[in-house]
Amino acid sequence: MDEPDKWCIYRVPSKLRNVNEAAYTPQLLSIGLFHHGKPELEDMETHKKMYTENFYLRSWKSKDDLKRFIRDRKEKILRCYAGTIKIPIEKDPVEIILVDACFIIELLLLNSITKNHENDYILRSPWLRKAVEQELILFENQLPYSLLEDLYEFAQPVRLHYQSRKGPQAQEQPQEYSTGDQDSPRDSLEIVIHDAKPVHNNFLELASKFFKDHNEGKVITSGVKPKHFTDLVRHFMCSEHKQWKRTTIKNVYNMKKLAAAGVNFEPIKEDARLFIERDKEAASKCKLNFTCFNNMNLKLTELRVKDDTECIVRNVMALEQFVYPKETYVCNYFLLMDQLVDTVEDVDFLVARKVIVNMLGSNEAAANMINGLCDHIMEESSCYVDICEDLNKHYESSWNRHIATLKRVYFKDLWTASSTILGSAVLVFSIIGSIQSFKSF
Repeated sequence: MDEPDKWCIYRVPSKLRNVNEAAYTPQLLSIGLFHHGKPELEDMETHKKMYTENFYLRSWKSKDDLKRFIRDRKEKILRCYAGTIKIPIEKDPVEIILVDACFIIELLLLNSITKNHENDYILRSPWLRKAVEQELILFENQLPYSLLEDLYEFAQPVRLHYQSRKGPQAQEQPQEYSTGDQDSPRDSLEIVIHDAKPVHNNFLELASKFFKDHNEGKVITSGVKPKHFTDLVRHFMCSEHKQWKRTTIKNVYNMKKLAAAGVNFEPIKEDARLFIERDKEAASKCKLNFTCFNNMNLKLTELRVKDDTECIVRNVMALEQFVYPKETYVCNYFLLMDQLVDTVEDVDFLVARKVIVNMLGSNEAAANMINGLCDHIMEESSCYVDICEDLNKHYESSWNRHIATLKRVYFKDLWTASSTILGSAVLVFSIIGSIQSFKSF
């Protein structure tokens, strides 16, 4: 295990937690040391141990070898936790970490290399799988990523093959051994390890497949070294801008006012990372076109608002506040969105422009979520200062507002523009005719 970053797993302080406590607190299972032993999470411990036993079967290392691997790294692991760890004296932290780490690796393996999940307790239920995925992203519910990666490589897991116990004539059934309930076929199958093939996927590939909903389904195989799964999801979400200004965004006009001043909002669909940028290419094409004269084009990542969006975003933002205080990309994005979205009408506008895909069923719920995400979030610098300054300058120009009003009233579509041009032409000819008639007298 590489030397991990000291204090990369935090307890979320009360000031943030009180805004939405459920968003930071595991409801189903505990991972790591902060929440272990809570009675309400006890039901999942049995299933975690079943997954762990399966991982022992597929590992070329013995259980004692794996436990020794964790014990040798115990002090390094404990240094990752920033906060008081309350574990009963009779509990061994090494055993807790070993079970949680093996459970996670086995779950990721089954998700990646097994096609049929009928007999798997978690993966056979879309609801339960999604709930577990969400719990594995919680900031307080983490193990160091480097530990998981190193343990995976040390264990050298294999694909498990097994055959029926009904007799030597039975044909071998090559398939994945999965964790199920009492109806699982495990009792009638004998696992054959010596014929098993090694798993060739690297750990990052397994993790990116499991959290694919946060990465537009793209599998990352190298080049990423997150601190834990919360950090991995942050990596999927954030676009690393190079230009930062040590100043905060004081005020930005809302969506309705900016649109009225001629600011166009367009979605970015091909990228899952959250960012906002000016479309300078579109602006350059509009210089000689009156219908888009003085428009400002703003491109925003298509934001899919779902039931778990608030929970995921809050945990990533909490991570940035403590681990990346000078690189708060996700916080910057939602702080700017918070200023752009004031009312339900602003969300209506963004939904109509397909910048927001709202799956909550209510635009009011989406507006409340966006406006509440940044409560007690600090911002000392921003990568969007230049954009905000440009937006404010654009709106504060009376010329831009007048041109935008002219376009909205008289050139909003082909028919209105045609009628305007025709009416103007009739008016011009009428004036010319009146002038000529006056001169003839």
